[in-house]
Amino acid sequence: MVNKIFHNLSGPFNINDIAKLISAKVFNIKDNNLLIYGAADVDNAINGEITFISISNTLNKLHNSKASACIVNKYDEKIIPNNMICLEVDNAHLAFAIIAQKFYPQEKFVPKISESSNIPKIYRNSLYIRVEPYVYIEEGAIIEKNVWIGSNSFIGKGVKIGENTRIGSNVSIECAEIGKNVLVYSGAKIGQSGFGFAPSKNGHIKIPQVGSVVIGDNVEVGANTCIDRGSHGITSIGEGTYIDNLVHIAHNVSIGKYCAIAGQVGIAGSAVIEDYCMFGGQVGIGGHITIGKGVQAGGQAGITRNLDAGSKVSGTPAIPLSQYHRQALKLKQLIRGKGK
Repeated sequence: MVNKIFHNLSGPFNINDIAKLISAKVFNIKDNNLLIYGAADVDNAINGEITFISISNTLNKLHNSKASACIVNKYDEKIIPNNMICLEVDNAHLAFAIIAQKFYPQEKFVPKISESSNIPKIYRNSLYIRVEPYVYIEEGAIIEKNVWIGSNSFIGKGVKIGENTRIGSNVSIECAEIGKNVLVYSGAKIGQSGFGFAPSKNGHIKIPQVGSVVIGDNVEVGANTCIDRGSHGITSIGEGTYIDNLVHIAHNVSIGKYCAIAGQVGIAGSAVIEDYCMFGGQVGIGGHITIGKGVQAGGQAGITRNLDAGSKVSGTPAIPLSQYHRQALKLKQLIRGKGK
């Protein structure tokens, strides 16, 4: 059950209206007036809610589910309980995401300026932005319409934040240009100085980091993630890329469109990540290498060389996934004394 104190709830919605929303084919419906009150995963859904199964070999979970309806990729009357309404779609996971957004909408944007914020005069009486308490915005920053900035955040001089972007609390942004519809979670740091120095016998000599960060539209930046500005050029994040919590992106890294980067990933300086790449948790990527379009790397993979487009890798150093599985099996056999 969703806690109404923490989250916004909408509905209920008629089951047929839900089906139309996701262009679903409906099975096992007995009451066309049935109302659905929420959406949840199969292990947590209760009576009156809708759930989903996107992997066929987990359909048996529906027998123990209390959900009133389910979304699947393919209806199977032999497996799906006949007392559960079934909505068949092409992509159950995507359909569930669409429905979940309908039940649990984001908080509505309401412009307001906290009196305890410290912001340029041109924004003090703005009717188009929202600034929470104790925000500090330096002169010369450009804040476009419907931007929402959370408490205790800092926006440096010259920073540009595009329309409909939301900045969480305790965020620091400098030397950066943020696109439209971006979501930056609490604690993120964007545009700080990169890790640039020249070692010498007398210590480390700092190299001034005089570049910037450019983040495209519809990007998400997770909590406590750090994105360094370029040393001289830019650090760039492409449109539609999602970055999880506790990720570090070093100076002059270039990340393409629609990538997905899980928690604790580290990307070293000047690495190039092309479009549609996906990295599991704690993946490490070396500097000055190129990761081709659509590469997928399993958790804790250590990538030290260029990877061709479409590669699937795992392990440290990262190797093709099929080879990684063979090595893991061989190691298991050796441990059991069968691989001599």
